[in-house]
Amino acid sequence: MSLRWRLTLVIGGVVAVMLFGASFLAYISAESELNSQVDQFLSTRSAETETGLASIADPAAALNLDAITSGTALGFRGGTFASLERADASIQLVLPDGRVGRISPPSLPVTTEDQALATLSTGGVSELFDREDENGDRFRVMVSSSRFGVLMVGRPLADVEQTLDGLRGWLLLISVMGAIAAAGVGWVVADRVLRPVARLAAATEQVAETRRFEADLRVEGSDELGALARSFNSMLSALRASREQQERLVRDANHELRTPLTSLRTNIDVMRRRGDVIEPHERDSIMEEMSEEVRELTELVTELVGVATSSAVLAPEAFIEVDLMELCRAAADRTVGRTGREVVVEGPVMACVHGDPAGLGRAIGNLLGNAVKFSPTGETITVIVGSESVEVLDRGPGIPEHEIARIFDRFYRSDSTRTMSGSGLGLAIVSDIASAHGGGAFARNRDGGGAVVGFSINPDLSGSASLVDSFDVG
Repeated sequence: MSLRWRLTLVIGGVVAVMLFGASFLAYISAESELNSQVDQFLSTRSAETETGLASIADPAAALNLDAITSGTALGFRGGTFASLERADASIQLVLPDGRVGRISPPSLPVTTEDQALATLSTGGVSELFDREDENGDRFRVMVSSSRFGVLMVGRPLADVEQTLDGLRGWLLLISVMGAIAAAGVGWVVADRVLRPVARLAAATEQVAETRRFEADLRVEGSDELGALARSFNSMLSALRASREQQERLVRDANHELRTPLTSLRTNIDVMRRRGDVIEPHERDSIMEEMSEEVRELTELVTELVGVATSSAVLAPEAFIEVDLMELCRAAADRTVGRTGREVVVEGPVMACVHGDPAGLGRAIGNLLGNAVKFSPTGETITVIVGSESVEVLDRGPGIPEHEIARIFDRFYRSDSTRTMSGSGLGLAIVSDIASAHGGGAFARNRDGGGAVVGFSINPDLSGSASLVDSFDVG
C-alpha cells in the first residue's frame, strides 16, 4: 500500500473514530437527559396526585363499584377525581385489598410487588420502573406507597424512543459522511504533502539512471519538506563539486604522470636499442636519470594515495587530544635525520588540541619538506608552534605576491619550480587537513627573505570542511 493511501486511511480513520466517539457520547448524553426529564416529570405528577388524594377522606369509597363485576380496572364515581386527571400521564391507585382505581387512562400494568407494597400502608417509598403493557408499549412508571395504597404514575416512552431513534440516525449519517469527507481531505492533503517527496524520488531515480547531478529540486516553503529539498539540492551540489574535483584530479594526475613515464619509456628504449654500444658514463647517467624519475613517480603515487585516503583518516568524530609541540618535534627529528638540515622548534612546552595525529603530522611534514626544498643549504628552518597553529619559516627565494593565493591548489607549481622535484600536492594536502580541523592554510613572505607557510586549526569547528568534499575520488 502506498504512503498516500496509508495517510488517507489514517486521517480518515482517526476522524471517523473521533466522530463516532463524539456521536456515541452525544447519544448517551441525550438519552440520559431525556430520561432525567421523564423522571422529573413523574416525580412532579406523583407529588401533585398525592396532594390531591390527601384532600379526600376515603378514596376507596369513591370507587365505581359497578366496575368491579366487569373485571376491568375500576373507575371512580363521577367527578370525584376529575381535578387529578392529566392527559400527559397515566395515574392509578392500587388499594390494600388489591383493587385498582384508574384516575387517568390508560391502565398501567400492576405486578405482585405493587400489590404487596399496597398492603404495607406506609408512606415515603418511591421507585422508578420501565414497564410494558399488554400491547407492548413501554412506560416509565413511578410507584409510591401511601396511606391509601400504592400510587402509580406513568408516562409512555414512545416520544422519547422516537426522538432517540431520529437522533441516532442523524448521528450515524453525520459520522459516516464526516469520515468520507475526512478521507477525501486526507487524500488531498497527502497528495499535496507528498508531492515534493515524489519529485525527490523522481530526481533521485534520474540521478541514479543518468549519473548526472543537475536535477535540482524546486524549494517551496520553509517547512520540513522545504528543508528536505534544500538538503537534497545541497547534496547534489556537493556531488557535482566532488565529480568535478575527481575529473580535475584525474586530468592533473594524468598530466603529472605523463612526463616521468615518457622519460622512463625513452630511456628504456635507448637502453634496449643501444645497450651494447653505450659508453659506461652515459649508461650511468641514464640509470641515474631513470632512478630520479622512479623516485618522483613514487612520491607522486604516494601523495595521490594520501589524497584519496585522507577522507577516511580525518574523521572528526575520531579526533583525540594531540600535542602540536610533540608532533612538530617528531617531524623535525625526521627531517634532520633525512636531510641533515638544522630545524629549530619554538613554542610552549605543550600545545594540546583535538585532532587527528596522523593528519596533523602529515601536514607538518609537508611544510618542512617544502621548506627544505626552497631554503638554501646551511640556513636554519624554524618551526613556530602556537596554541592552535603551526608556522614553518625558511630563507628561500620567497613567494611572488601573485602566486601566494595559488600555492595551495593541487598540482600547482610556478614556472620557477617546475624543474624541481615534487608533485604540487604537498601544500594542497596541508590546506585540506587544516580545513578538516576547522581552520585553514596560509602563506606570506618573511622579512629579510624567505617565506612563512603554515596552518591554523579550530577544534570547535572541526569537520566544517572535510576532505570528503575536496578529495573523495570514489
